[in-house]
Amino acid sequence: MNKFPERPPQVEQKSLKYKDGQEHLLRRLGQALVLQWDSLPDETQDRLIDQAAVVDDRDPAATDEIEAFVRDAKTVAVKPAETNSN
Repeated sequence: MNKFPERPPQVEQKSLKYKDGQEHLLRRLGQALVLQWDSLPDETQDRLIDQAAVVDDRDPAATDEIEAFVRDAKTVAVKPAETNSN
């Protein structure tokens, strides 16, 4: 039993450390998040956008730029890989 009351996640000025060879994993997670965006509660969406805006990255991005990206992102059906039945 937790003695402390639960508090909602807070936006924090942090940076994620990962190896160059792991960047593809981060891209996959980012795409998964955008594809599931509409199923997330509005409060969670707002918090994620705010967090994305303050994350330390080599390229700057403003909150409105991130919001526009998520709003304008188009989903494309990915054709399943064909299996060789021979």
